[in-house]
Amino acid sequence: MTISIVPNTNPEVLRVFIVRHGQTDHNVKKILQGHTDIDLNPTGIDQARKLGQVFLMMELDDIISSDLSRCQNTVKEIAVHHQKEVELTPAFRERNMGIAEGMYLKDALAKHGESFREFGEKKEQFKERVDREFTKVVKRNSDSKNILICTHGGTITMFVNYLHREKGFKLHRDLSVENLKVPFNTSVAVVDLARDGNGGVIQEFGNTEHLGGRFEVKDQMLR
Repeated sequence: MTISIVPNTNPEVLRVFIVRHGQTDHNVKKILQGHTDIDLNPTGIDQARKLGQVFLMMELDDIISSDLSRCQNTVKEIAVHHQKEVELTPAFRERNMGIAEGMYLKDALAKHGESFREFGEKKEQFKERVDREFTKVVKRNSDSKNILICTHGGTITMFVNYLHREKGFKLHRDLSVENLKVPFNTSVAVVDLARDGNGGVIQEFGNTEHLGGRFEVKDQMLR
């Protein structure tokens, strides 16, 4: 990728940095989290601190986060540099997976098959929940240049694909649809929205430069 994580200076654009929370023990053990409130493990805390350095000298006009602990304790490593209160919302939580939550991925697959998520929140409900909150955040930032959202792997994957496939957001020349998969812990996506309402551009996805390399989630069914 040729784009690094840099602030937007164009008044005609709102740049949204979308970051995933740091690692949890459930991530390591391949246990489905969903709405279950699992905190960061020591690796996740270290990842969050490194992520905070990315935004150290960047002015952020608004910071919003899922209200679950793993996001709260990731985003606080960013907010500490900005003297800005973080807005917490359940609307940016992961998809609720119903009876599959708390199960090992292998057990959920063995018992329910690949449709195990359908026992919880329906796809359309999930999309509408996140889109409604995102639209609200964008509207209140009509004069902002750079804002940040901290959320979950499945939420990021679903929503960025929705922006591209259904809302017509373009992909940066170095990105393809195949790149828009579940991102690594504390990865950064960058989405630019045009102020005139004419869509936007997904400039970056899954950036993990702050961790010292390019890292990807191997098991894409895990959330």
